[in-house]
Amino acid sequence: MLLFEASYFCLLGIHTSVIPRHINAPQVQIVFSKRKRESQLRFLKMNKIVFLILQTAIQLASATSLRSIKPNVLALEVKDLNSHEVPLDCGEQFDGEDIHWKMNGEIIPEKGNHITVTIDGLRGGNFTCHKPNGDLLNYTLLLVHPVDFNKVVLTQSDDKEFVSCTAKNYSEHFHCSWKWHPKRNDRAVVYYSAIRNSSFINCTLDADMYGMTCTDVAYCPYSEESMSINLTLLVRNEYRLEEHHRTFLIRDIVKPDKVTLTKIEDHVFKWSPPDTWSYSCSYFPLSYEVKVIPDMDSNPDCDYMGRRVEKNETNETQYTVNKKAYKFCVRAQDRFTKKAWSDWSHHYHGKKHKQSSE
Repeated sequence: MLLFEASYFCLLGIHTSVIPRHINAPQVQIVFSKRKRESQLRFLKMNKIVFLILQTAIQLASATSLRSIKPNVLALEVKDLNSHEVPLDCGEQFDGEDIHWKMNGEIIPEKGNHITVTIDGLRGGNFTCHKPNGDLLNYTLLLVHPVDFNKVVLTQSDDKEFVSCTAKNYSEHFHCSWKWHPKRNDRAVVYYSAIRNSSFINCTLDADMYGMTCTDVAYCPYSEESMSINLTLLVRNEYRLEEHHRTFLIRDIVKPDKVTLTKIEDHVFKWSPPDTWSYSCSYFPLSYEVKVIPDMDSNPDCDYMGRRVEKNETNETQYTVNKKAYKFCVRAQDRFTKKAWSDWSHHYHGKKHKQSSE
């Protein structure tokens, strides 16, 4: 009997040394069942806690946030296109007054200095608060910023960027540009800035709203550039807000202007760095790509890559062509950084002495 009880205890995973000798197998089974139920209850409680944590995380992930872009402009950041409630204020100085509201010029039922409006999807708006006689007191432009959605206000350029920045030389000036989506007609630039080392760079929006021109007065071309420029651009179409960022160094965006090309004698060409390039040229050297394209009826551009194209890279500024009819092309690139090439300069020497330069 004792041998049977010891075997029973072992099957239950209970060491016999901890079982009083007067307790028999059925009594141990009751104890074990009680412990099993307690373990199951603890497991269920733990599952409930995990579920509540996950539920909270999901709610936080889908929550909205409201941020101020600049005075009178708010951005509602959303991760879905459901309806969201947004609090609006006319202004602390108007507490206690009889205030009426309009959305995009239309009267809405909400009244008072502090109201809550419901925003459906991307339908933001221009909210204005008024005295009972209609006099304007204040306004809030409420934009909706769908986070992690595809960009639809701007389109990508050839370099796969929504915002492209270039500098003609190693100076304090650079220019950034963008392309509006052709179907976005009610568009505007909401905010733009460029910052380096926590200091704002002086930037001006181009008149056509297709770019911005910046001047970094603290930039020195003769010292090592270690701090990046951080550019922020906020644009909108109607009330949908879109945010774009670029981070770069001046040396990474330098693109020389076209070189000045001259034909000095038959089939001999000479060129010089662009007038806008940084001097001295020994400190900011350029390398050049030369292409000689045989004369064709199609008159291909300088990017043509046919088998008969003569192509060379050189640090010299003179080249002799050993053909009778051709298009001669040359462009420049910073010799050290090997970044962007300039646009092509070319001379066309066609049949019957037909010639043209650009």
